[in-house]
Amino acid sequence: MTHFPSPVAHDWISVHVFYASNANPMLVEGVRPLVDDLRAEGLISRYFFIKYWMEGPHVRLRVLPAPGVDPAVVRARVDEAIEAFLRRRPALYEVDSAGLGDLYKQMFLAEYGRERWDEEYGPDGVMPMRANNSWHHIPYEREYGRYGGPAGIELAEWHFEHSSDVVLDLLATTNVHVRPVLLGLSAQLTMMMCAVFLADDRRIAGFLDEYRRFWEVSYSEPSDDYHASFDNSYRKMDAALRDRLTQIRAGAREHADVRPGGVEGRWSAHCRELRDRVVAATERGDLVFQRGGAEPTEVRDLDAALPILLSSYVHMTNNRLGVSILDEIYLSYVLRTALLDDLAPAGRR
Repeated sequence: MTHFPSPVAHDWISVHVFYASNANPMLVEGVRPLVDDLRAEGLISRYFFIKYWMEGPHVRLRVLPAPGVDPAVVRARVDEAIEAFLRRRPALYEVDSAGLGDLYKQMFLAEYGRERWDEEYGPDGVMPMRANNSWHHIPYEREYGRYGGPAGIELAEWHFEHSSDVVLDLLATTNVHVRPVLLGLSAQLTMMMCAVFLADDRRIAGFLDEYRRFWEVSYSEPSDDYHASFDNSYRKMDAALRDRLTQIRAGAREHADVRPGGVEGRWSAHCRELRDRVVAATERGDLVFQRGGAEPTEVRDLDAALPILLSSYVHMTNNRLGVSILDEIYLSYVLRTALLDDLAPAGRR
């Protein structure tokens, strides 16, 4: 029987910054300079961030002190930077606790289940909202079952840092506050990673279909009602979208005449190295997954391991960008449609 280590038995420093406003300025003006300084001074060996909703909208920043560095020094620098940003640019609006309570409970139940809710808040309890413009040191719980055990979580955290770097660059240099720009960036990053991990376009289409269905079921999103509007939206851009996705897939597969540069090139190179590491870990038998209360299971089949990890990797990069679950459902639908139209232009989807 496989037993995972305690999810909080590690050296990461984790801080949750509750900020009831667009978090991107905090990431670009607060987190990015802090990380740059900590790296330049050799104080951390790794970092990453995610956006989250539990007990109020917030950013979760995780930093790993470098070997030999006093964690208290790193923690003090983190606190100082966060305090300075919140003093300079506080979020001006409060969370609508009453209006969001039911939604947050639904999201919690979808991700963690009723038993965890009852443990945290009681059967008849409500989720409290943390104070706006506050920050709290809350332990980072490693998701061993989701990412493949100890070896898988080390690999995931290595990837999370690269994903965080790419997203911070995009937040700083593109108009992600414009919805079409945000969705376009998400579509391109998603397709690049899918094309690197899954060499066959039909496998990508199948993966995207399962990905969409998972989120529709997990979050009870009534998106079946939206499929007609998804189709209408797709038909307004199908030629341009298909052309761009063809370029991305060619770049992902290193066709000689397509060599992406800039952020796209960095992302492509990282995705290839990530896939290589996943393949090696799978072949060594290092990846052990656990779903729900089932026993941990070693996975040596690449056809199983790659989609499992790809799903989480794609989702968490979209999370960092600020893409909603419903937007992910929409994007996976139109990306799949574009692929199937390329594979069988005259056929049915």
